[in-house]
Amino acid sequence: TEKANVEAKPVQVAQKLVQEQGRELRSWWVEEMLSTDQPLVERMTMFWHNHFTSSIQKVRFVPSMYWQNVLFRREALGNFATLLHAVARDPAMLVYLDGVRSVARQPNENFGRELLELFTLGEGHYSEADIKSAARAFTGWNYKGLEFVVNPAQHDAGSKTVLGKTGHFDGVQVIDIILSKPVTAEFVATKIYKYFVREEVSPELRVQLGKLLRDSRYEIAPFLEAVFSSKD
Repeated sequence: TEKANVEAKPVQVAQKLVQEQGRELRSWWVEEMLSTDQPLVERMTMFWHNHFTSSIQKVRFVPSMYWQNVLFRREALGNFATLLHAVARDPAMLVYLDGVRSVARQPNENFGRELLELFTLGEGHYSEADIKSAARAFTGWNYKGLEFVVNPAQHDAGSKTVLGKTGHFDGVQVIDIILSKPVTAEFVATKIYKYFVREEVSPELRVQLGKLLRDSRYEIAPFLEAVFSSKD
């Protein structure tokens, strides 16, 4: 028992350090929200933080959570396609959704599932087979330090079928396939609209919002300008 207690102390110290650094990070972000001269950027940073959910309790490395926040702020009013590609390579996301453990011999489906269900298409617009194929496309994606890397030996380079498209896809190509679907723009645009305007969205308005975002090539700023300038 004494030996176990001694061995447990470094773990407890590490946990306490993460908690303290996490509080510092939260305090820093709150101060940014209070003092910023760009409140819409901070509002959208919070939106993306909630959209691309991750947690310091699992990531347990505060610098990666900080840099994820920087990414959300940098692309807050930028391009959704650019942001989506960057999030898929983000070290915090790779840990949170177990991408670091996804290899060709044993693909992990967590990121593929969240990518289709929560980040882009929404429920009912993909199949379990799409999830499995998407998971294979992201195998071998990892990071070193705070830099994204691909381990070719751990990547499944075989043929995959995702959302009706077949090929030797990697994660980049799978994301591009997802972005090509009108329902992706509809899902994201409607979520942003609900965040700023109202919860009730008719099917007709959903299609209209999706077209607006697609016409802007997934640029968020002109989409928001159109929404804020509308009668709604």
